[in-house]
Amino acid sequence: MSAHIGLAFCVDKIYYAGFKKSDHSLILDRLGSISYPFRYNEPDLFGKEFLTPLANLIKTNLVTSQDHETNLSVSIESNLAALKRISLPENFTKSEEKEHIIWDLSQSLMDPLEDYIFYKTENVFETYNRKDYLTIAIKRNIIRFFEKLSSETGLSLVDISINQLVAEIALNNFLKEPANGLVLLFKVTPNKLESTYLWNGCFYSHHYERLVGYYQEDEYSETLLKSIRFKIKQMETLFEQYMQEEVKVSRIFIYGDTINDSFLKMIQKNLSVVPLRLNPLQNIDKSERLENALPSVEEATKYVESIGVVLDQ
Repeated sequence: MSAHIGLAFCVDKIYYAGFKKSDHSLILDRLGSISYPFRYNEPDLFGKEFLTPLANLIKTNLVTSQDHETNLSVSIESNLAALKRISLPENFTKSEEKEHIIWDLSQSLMDPLEDYIFYKTENVFETYNRKDYLTIAIKRNIIRFFEKLSSETGLSLVDISINQLVAEIALNNFLKEPANGLVLLFKVTPNKLESTYLWNGCFYSHHYERLVGYYQEDEYSETLLKSIRFKIKQMETLFEQYMQEEVKVSRIFIYGDTINDSFLKMIQKNLSVVPLRLNPLQNIDKSERLENALPSVEEATKYVESIGVVLDQ
């Protein structure tokens, strides 16, 4: 039987979701996480010396003898790539578009553009006077690392994406159809809040904020609440400028590995729009083995990205 593994490379761990392929459908069979076999350090994360330890870890924990043909999809943290909206006039030719994208990216990337693979996506944000395309740039050394990882593990690499983009895929699958208006998606992790903003069901932009120096749970929860409130107001103001009319956040979803019931109830009580946990297991076919050991909704939110990257096919 063929299979498909999704790996989400996060700061704390690598989260995985293993799917079995049955005819034209995907059946979720296993979920879990593995710790990095080395110290997580973003500048050195994709060094040659880390390739074999990571490949061995994946083969030991994720690859089974029953999987005759296994695809691999990976997603990485957004700060390991560049996601940029670039305005492109409709009267541009293809060559003019490419020239403008190259110029725009060269002004914003930290390293020479030659170090990146970049492409314009079909994700377009359009208002009465602008048309912005989402453009993604990933470093060539990261792509080469995953190609070599695929070779060493015997898995077929089919996709490299960004955690925030695949979280959007998981959300739309959870909702069955994209939500209209301004939707906010927050990932809560220790000492960090990641914010993803969607307009009419499509990724618009993202932001992450490090929250350091808070050691008491109640103090950290209050800090998170203040940050979420600020981002709600900030995005409503921004989209009101774009749309030239009043805009209010329509839905809020939260996921991550530090969302306990008390924190969720606290922010639900203090926000005008009630935030919901994003449960990536909803509307997913599951194997009998997984059904018998199904994680709680609180636990399941950890796997939003590892599930989303497989659904993004």
